[in-house]
Amino acid sequence: MLIANGPDELLHSLIELRPGDARRRFRKSIFEDYPLKGPFGQCACAYCGKWNEKLTLDHIVPKSKGGPHFAKYNLVPSCKSCNLDKGAEPIFEWWRPQQFWTQQREELLTSWVYCHSYVSAHTSLQDIEAYAEQRGLYIPSQEKAPILGGFALGTICAA
Repeated sequence: MLIANGPDELLHSLIELRPGDARRRFRKSIFEDYPLKGPFGQCACAYCGKWNEKLTLDHIVPKSKGGPHFAKYNLVPSCKSCNLDKGAEPIFEWWRPQQFWTQQREELLTSWVYCHSYVSAHTSLQDIEAYAEQRGLYIPSQEKAPILGGFALGTICAA
């Protein structure tokens, strides 16, 4: 039996004996934890906001482009039409020209990625800014904490 030792491994911090159960629980946790909800509390599509259709999980960075498969920060709930339409395109190149794109949903998605990534959990903002400045990279400034879909950013990161 293999032992999961790190955050990149599926069974890390999941209390399941069988890998299939752990995968189902992991996928279900994304639908439960994603903060964009429909009027009755059910999960909604991260891209268009539809809540009355069957949702799938979409890879923000596609697996074909090297995106991780079992990483919570790379998976978001998506309706089938958005998931199929996006395909393997880069997220913002596909999403921003769409009629259903909103700044609020984009902030929610980027907060989800940041709060569930390994970098946010183990690196201070000052270290990230110093790294970016050293390499000449641009990091968008966040003067105010965004209020996203009725959720404060602290609630998203607490999950």
